[in-house]
Amino acid sequence: MLEFRIGAGEAGKKVQRYVRQLLPGVPLSGIYKMIRTGRVKRNGKRAKADDVLVMGDVVRLYMAEDDFQVVSRAPKKFHGVSRDICVVYEDEDTLIVSKPIGVLTHGAAGEHKETLTNQVLAYLYDEGALHSTRFTPSPVNRLDRNTSGLVVFGKTHAATQRLAAQFRDHQIRKYYLAIVRGTVSEHGKIEAPLVRDRETNRTVVHANGKPAVTLFQRLASNGRTSLVRIELVTGRTHQIRAHFAHIGHPLWSDVKYGGGGAQTGAAHQWLHAGWLKFPDGTVYTAPLPAEYQTTLRRLGYAEDWSTLSAIPFRETGASLHDA
Repeated sequence: MLEFRIGAGEAGKKVQRYVRQLLPGVPLSGIYKMIRTGRVKRNGKRAKADDVLVMGDVVRLYMAEDDFQVVSRAPKKFHGVSRDICVVYEDEDTLIVSKPIGVLTHGAAGEHKETLTNQVLAYLYDEGALHSTRFTPSPVNRLDRNTSGLVVFGKTHAATQRLAAQFRDHQIRKYYLAIVRGTVSEHGKIEAPLVRDRETNRTVVHANGKPAVTLFQRLASNGRTSLVRIELVTGRTHQIRAHFAHIGHPLWSDVKYGGGGAQTGAAHQWLHAGWLKFPDGTVYTAPLPAEYQTTLRRLGYAEDWSTLSAIPFRETGASLHDA
């Protein structure tokens, strides 16, 4: 018999999910059979698959230690993965980091190691900041490879669920800094439904698409480009890039959406997830990457990052830092 006490990392999970993570070498049908035949107990009583665990619960598995060693596994050690992440905020439940340009949030085909998620996990393992080896922190929001800025991780199951709900219900407000082609209006609202075109791997405006709303304010312009702050009201894939292409002002250097390429001095969009405003009014700010600052100077913009953060957001009529 093996005994496990539920900590903050596992609280909120269903029994079947928890046991499956304990025993990755057992098929799902085997997990349900163990639960059904009474080989899994919670606080001394037969557990049910859908029971929700709470902190302090004791889970017992009725199996031999040798069998457990075969079907369980040790935590991944992330050998060779960089721990050098930019931490903007951290507490017991939440980690907010600033993602650099060129780094994937998650793994993709052929790229699974040097992702932001693996870098964060390597950092947390090194710091001893994980509540459990059976809960893997994960990003609650995600950014494109060449979009820099704030990504939020839940460090416990409960925190991940809470943060995901806040993003889903738009309680956490997302603001971006972008360079777009041409001179846009002083401020405005783009409301156009979007769909994904699987053949071109692009997002396009379509009458039968999902609702999408983007608010924006022009901060500066040099005639050739505009520096724009954006509030992403909905969160569709490539929403900002598709919406600004739709109104004839694609993001500067965004080859996929018509913003130019080599002639602009870069082969990717200039988009920075610079601010997140939480329900309590707290605003977290990501430092502007050096590459972005260089591009702004090259285009003739002299705005300081702290100055940009303080500019009121005209579409809502309030400062970003107002409650």
